[in-house]
Amino acid sequence: MRGKRADTPDLNIRRLEIISKGFLNKKEIREFVPCGQKRANEIYDEIRKSVKKEGFENLSDVILSKRMLKFLDLSIADIRANAKYEQQMKEKSQA
Repeated sequence: MRGKRADTPDLNIRRLEIISKGFLNKKEIREFVPCGQKRANEIYDEIRKSVKKEGFENLSDVILSKRMLKFLDLSIADIRANAKYEQQMKEKSQA
């Protein structure tokens, strides 16, 4: 059985909202990547393992935004620029 397909309109706008919060739970990982529950759990577990290897204490049921950005090799500047572009395209389509 195939899972639900991720809906990704305004992906970078949503990513910027999530990053601004400072941390992600598993549901937000699915929105950020976009992926299914299985892949989100794998990402979550992998990031939490790397945090433990560094000797840091994990927050309960969340990961920090900066860890997610590092994992995906993204930068806040890239996401902001893409979110700005998406917002401009959204405004043009509504006009």
